[in-house]
Amino acid sequence: MLELPYYTKLVLQRPPQLSPRDLYDAITLIIETLASDSNDSVEVYVPIAGFLTALRASGLDLKAAYIAQAAEAVLQYSNVVKLDSPFSSSNVTTIDIVGTGGDGQNTFNVSTSSAIVASGISGIKVCKHGGKASTSNSGAGDLIGVLGCDPSKVNHRTVPQLWDDNSFLFLLAPFFHNGMKHVALLRKLLKIPTIFNVLGPMLHPVSCVQKRVLGVYAESLGLEYARAAAMVYPESEVFVVWGHVGLDEVSPIGKTTVWHAKPGNSSQIDSFELEPSMFGLQEHPLSECASLGPEENAKILTTMLDGKYHAGENAIYDYILLNTSVLYCLCNNNQNWVLGVQKAEEAIHSGRAKNSLTKFISDSQAL
Repeated sequence: MLELPYYTKLVLQRPPQLSPRDLYDAITLIIETLASDSNDSVEVYVPIAGFLTALRASGLDLKAAYIAQAAEAVLQYSNVVKLDSPFSSSNVTTIDIVGTGGDGQNTFNVSTSSAIVASGISGIKVCKHGGKASTSNSGAGDLIGVLGCDPSKVNHRTVPQLWDDNSFLFLLAPFFHNGMKHVALLRKLLKIPTIFNVLGPMLHPVSCVQKRVLGVYAESLGLEYARAAAMVYPESEVFVVWGHVGLDEVSPIGKTTVWHAKPGNSSQIDSFELEPSMFGLQEHPLSECASLGPEENAKILTTMLDGKYHAGENAIYDYILLNTSVLYCLCNNNQNWVLGVQKAEEAIHSGRAKNSLTKFISDSQAL
């Protein structure tokens, strides 16, 4: 097997000579090296740090084919969920919503909250894949834990037991991705973004997810990410979203660009823009949608799931409605954003959204 400095030299050539397949091989080598070394030695870390830094400086790690190949390299070490009958009903569409993180905005856990609300809409199953906080004070895994779920009980062996009877599932990434576990310490020590920072949304362990809303932290990443998603998930329909205020979600203020990748076509990516008025909602500054930490966020979400608010009465509530509507419209192949908001409110005020969360917590705890 070639050594890592070989690949670093390919990156450092002008122009870089590293191919996407070379990156697949390099990521494989990194993971296997870290998995087999128990000493955390300088001799191991320095070549890896050098390669990842050179890759970041080259910009190749933000190109579609390279992102896709890196994701495939990581997935070969992941515990992928195998389902005998993934589509429990032909009338149910399975969707995920997740962002790259790294936008630095520290907003409320809107992706997780919207996932819960959307799971209360008839015909939608949400299989949310996420992690704990890295650049914010409350990640999806942190919030879910405070709400009463033990994510460690949900793994590749137990997901099939939960699949048919739950419209909401949460999969905590570290329990599925052994490869990412091995690079965690290196990423922490390196303290700069690397290609691993953008791979999370590309690593969903359930292959049969039909629709995906993936957020990116920068406009420059949007089109490339949509193309990468179409390569990694060729049978899925994908929205890649970027809020113009610098947000990896549909923004509660200003415009959001959406890149639309349809199944089986990684070359044809359409794009359009959204803004709150198109949903019948008012705008709210990000300062009113801030994360207050997992405990406070859980209290706020619980209050909202109890039906204490209506559209226009609370900034975070509207923020959740906005993102839930996008999930609804993608699942139902329309762009009736106002109807999506109505469906979200119906899911909340009927109690179905809260019930889907409660059932998942109960069923997963009983495993």
